[in-house]
Amino acid sequence: MFRRGPVQARWLWETSPRLRPLPQTFLLFRRDSAATLGSPMRLRSILTALGLNAIPAAGWFLGDWSAGTTLVLYWFETLLGTLLVAARILIHRRLRPSQGHWNYQAPQTEVTPGRSSYLLAFLVPALVFTFAHGIFLAALGFMAVANHLAPEARIERGPLLVGLTGLAVFQGADFCLDLIGLRDRPFVWLERLGQRTLARVFVIHLTIIGGMVAVMFTGAGRRFFGAFIFLKTLLTCSVFLPQWQPKAPPAWLSSALDHIKAAKNKNISFAQFWKQTDDQEIARVARNEQPPEPRSGRK
Repeated sequence: MFRRGPVQARWLWETSPRLRPLPQTFLLFRRDSAATLGSPMRLRSILTALGLNAIPAAGWFLGDWSAGTTLVLYWFETLLGTLLVAARILIHRRLRPSQGHWNYQAPQTEVTPGRSSYLLAFLVPALVFTFAHGIFLAALGFMAVANHLAPEARIERGPLLVGLTGLAVFQGADFCLDLIGLRDRPFVWLERLGQRTLARVFVIHLTIIGGMVAVMFTGAGRRFFGAFIFLKTLLTCSVFLPQWQPKAPPAWLSSALDHIKAAKNKNISFAQFWKQTDDQEIARVARNEQPPEPRSGRK
């Protein structure tokens, strides 16, 4: 898969104040995991993702779980996964302190005078979206009850506990295995883990919106919601697949984008801009890996 959406976005949009923040959203879906995951670890990550998705899928297709139970289970998956990533960050910054932990520079941003820890940079948006999901889910549940769709909106305690136990086993095992050798893993590994987790938050949010609306308000039935479960599984696992990361852009892409560029980039070719972006990313990663500065305003 081609990974350079953020680079192309900056080439076209970076001089527009209103459009400048857009590439930061695209960064959540960057496919750089192949560069930071070895084959055994990638295989384990894929198996963990499949296991986490198999639990609600089995409950939905085989156990006849309600939509409310399944979506609440997705919400708890996001919350538990976010908290375990935060725990990894805390442990990693004690075992291997680095500049990125205390004075984090995000991709495609400049170093700013204000210092921000990576823990806050990851945890704040993840928890905001997660709790927004919870409010949205509760609102949909009340709407379903008001529209006499209580059977699909109900939350079944027994199936929910079974599902939560399965999620805890998979995520707990993955967390414990990550702790092995955590001291030797670079900061960029942790950063990619956070990006994948944020991407999963968005995917689950789309599942909640599309699936709940389809089942409860369109009359599409349970099979239609099953399609959302399948797509969510594919999107989650696709993050761990190897991606094509060429050193230079394809000739056809350079030729096409050389004719449409932001005013700031009129004096350079897209191939030069591509290399410039790569060099900036290498420098950013190296900076975040450096030992922390004394009295760096730790949070």
